Parts: sequence; structure tokens; C-alpha cells
Amino acid sequence: MKFAAITHHKAHIKHGIKTGIAAVLAFIVADLCSLKFGYWAALSAVIVMQINVADSIKMCWYRFSGTAIGAFIGVLCILIFPQTPYMTMLALFLSVGFCAYMTKYNNRYKMAAITVTIVTLASLGEPNRIEFGLFRVLEIGIGVASAFVTSISIWPLRASETLKDELFNQFEECAANYETLMEGFLDKQSCLIPSALESFNSRLAKNREIYAKVIRLERFIYVEDTQLLGMKVEILEKCASHLRAMLHALSHVHGEGYHIIMEEELRQLAHATSKAMRAIGSKKIPNEQSLHDALVASQKRLEALRNEGATRRFYLQKMIQFFAFYHSAQFICEDLLRYTRERKKINAQKDKTNKHQQD
Repeated sequence: MKFAAITHHKAHIKHGIKTGIAAVLAFIVADLCSLKFGYWAALSAVIVMQINVADSIKMCWYRFSGTAIGAFIGVLCILIFPQTPYMTMLALFLSVGFCAYMTKYNNRYKMAAITVTIVTLASLGEPNRIEFGLFRVLEIGIGVASAFVTSISIWPLRASETLKDELFNQFEECAANYETLMEGFLDKQSCLIPSALESFNSRLAKNREIYAKVIRLERFIYVEDTQLLGMKVEILEKCASHLRAMLHALSHVHGEGYHIIMEEELRQLAHATSKAMRAIGSKKIPNEQSLHDALVASQKRLEALRNEGATRRFYLQKMIQFFAFYHSAQFICEDLLRYTRERKKINAQKDKTNKHQQD
């Protein structure tokens, strides 16, 4: 946690420096272009600068596209409505009202409403209103471009890197949660509080949001293995789902627990599974043989115990609890095995492609 706090602090320091650079760059470019109001460029650069590249790209596109729409509507207002107080107010009312309504379909119309206000009102009294308004739009465009260049060229903090760091921490936490649940199960099915996974689960939803940014925005600028990232996000979600089922099994059945005869096999399964989770988070391929052996050993042991009638010592409620918990642990191991095999298959295909290109 301390390391994460330091990293977060450094990211904000860099963001502050980059935002300052983007503002200065925008103002200098606007001045070199002999634009009258260079502060619009600096202001736009400050508005669109975000901590990570994906968010900066999103804001740049949002402001640029919204500005273009607003400029078009503003020019129409200048051409259609005479420059009189009443007509100007009517033009402002209709154009801004239209943009505000259109936010129902796209948020960029918020920016369009700001731009149309600038173009319509700031140009009043100017000899060439359209040219004046378009120059203000150009200043905004310079600010957006300056922020974009600064964001991708100076200390670029990519959303994909943020996601990788999050996945590393979450796989570690997932493994720790799994071990805690297994210990509770083996300790005569000790009851755990139902909210034990809330903190962990609350962070998983953000992974999809960050991954979507990588897919939609960053992959056009940077080379990134988005398929592998997606696989990691998916397998973590599956593991989390099974953990919730395991917790439910421990938290909603009462009464005195039992010593589990197949404790050794379950500990072997837990060891292989948690080790595989940590391997995925550390950008490694899990040990397929270890997962396979642990899964087979637990299945064979359970089958032997059932044939011997050992499960008859459970009353019905406890039997349901046992199989609900065990099957969730089994599904996690099977999912991790599928991930491992798919990962190996993808790596083999990449090696084959690279070798073919070299030849």
C-alpha cells in the first residue's frame, strides 16, 4: 500500500509538470501564429490534460470534435441571424438549447455549447465575425494538439500499464483470499463474514473500464498485446465469481463442522491454484502439470471416498456445503488450466510467426 501511495504521488507530480509544459507550449504556438487570444490555447491544453494517455486522448477528441460541431453551429448563427441584440439573444438561445438537448445522445455537445457561445458572442462588433470566431476555434485546436503531443511524448502513463499493475495486485489478493477461504473450509468449515470479499470485488469492475480505454484509444498509438490483457481480466473475473461461491458456502451454513479427510489433496490443490494466480499476475505462465496433478489427485481422492461411503457421515446440509465449496475450487483450477493452455498455444503461434518472418 505504501509503494502504491508513493507511485500515485509521483504520477501526480509528473502530471503537474506535463500540464504546465502543455499550457506553455500551446501559448507559444499560438503566439508564433500571431493569434490574438493565445490564452484560449493554454486554457484548452489545461482542460484536456489527464494523468494517463487514454484519458488525455479521450478528452482531446471530446474537446476537438465538440469544438468543430460548435464552430459549425456558431457560423450558421452568424450567417442566419442579424447582429442585433434581440437576434443575437435568439441565436444564442436556440443554438445553446439545441446543444444542451443533444447531450442526450453525446456528451461532446457540452463542448459544442461552449464553442457556439464563444463564436456567437466573442465575435460581436468585429468587422469579420466568422473569421474572428474561427480563429478562436484554431486557438482551442492548438491547445488540444499541444496537450496530445505532451501526453504521448513526455512520461506517458499508459492505461495498459496501470491495468497491468492493478492485475498484479489483484491476482495477489485473489490468491490470498483463496488461501483464507480454503483454510476456513479445512478448519471445520469456519464461518467467514459475508463482506470478506467486498473490497476485492469493488476493484474488479474498474478493470473492464480501463481495458476498454486500451482497446478504444491506446492500441492505435502503442503496440500492446490486448488479447493477453483481456484474457487476464476475464480469468480474474471468473476466479472472483468462484470465490464468492466459496464464501457463500462458508457463510450460510451453520452447525458443527467436520474434519475433511481429503485435507492433503485440498491443500495441494490450494497451493497449485494460488501459485498459478500469482504467476499470471507476475506475467508468467502457470505450471500446467502442477495444476493438472493437483486437480486429478483431488478428484480421484473424492471418488474413492464416495465409493467407500465416507460422505455418508455428512448430514444433507453439510454435504451441500462441502460439494458447493469443493466444486468452486475445482472450477477455479479448471479455468486456470484452460488459461495456461491457451496462453501456451498463443505463444507457440507467435513464435511460429516470428520464425516465419525471420526466414
